[in-house]
Amino acid sequence: MAKTPGRRRVSAKKGKPASTPGSEASVTAHDRIDHLQIGARLKHARILAGVMMRELAAMVDCTESMISKIESSRVMPSLPMLQRIVDALGRDLSSFFGSDPSSPGVILRNGERPIVPIDPIRAGSKVTYERLVPFGAGNLLEGNIHVVEPNGAKQDPITHQGETLGFIIEGRIELTIESTTYQLKVGDSFFFKNHLTNSYRNPGPDMARIIWVNTPQVH
Repeated sequence: MAKTPGRRRVSAKKGKPASTPGSEASVTAHDRIDHLQIGARLKHARILAGVMMRELAAMVDCTESMISKIESSRVMPSLPMLQRIVDALGRDLSSFFGSDPSSPGVILRNGERPIVPIDPIRAGSKVTYERLVPFGAGNLLEGNIHVVEPNGAKQDPITHQGETLGFIIEGRIELTIESTTYQLKVGDSFFFKNHLTNSYRNPGPDMARIIWVNTPQVH
């Protein structure tokens, strides 16, 4: 009687499938790209500068499609290309990257905080922002010191969901929320919902500084 061919017993260990050469490096590189959040940072910086994608592409001598791919994290720019982009947006690499998104806390020393001009989406002049919270794509809170020169002003007709808290640490401010104007001096604070239009001006004669905290990140 013919023997039935037996099944060969195969021993297998459960675990992760064998990786092909270079795959671990690829995953690590991809994770590193996500960690740096270059695309999100670039889009934020471009919008704040009031620059369209095609304009930025012309500035750095690449295609609009390439800028779009970088912003959507589908392409990792080379260091020289990233430097050209950052320069074109009037930034430096230090302020562009800000803090480590995974860091449990951030310390920004006096005199070392990034200083950025008022964003072009909002009308105003003689106002700069001193960053208390570096930009991070996952951050919910935004905090700045608004530095307002005499006769400086900001108008914010853009409304959105969220809240704003402020505290005057130097000078005087005329703050208008909707149609009501308030005279604020050192030590005064304010709070309002961001579905309300708002503006302020510094009547002078001294510099004014306001701790301005809002949600979400909009500046």
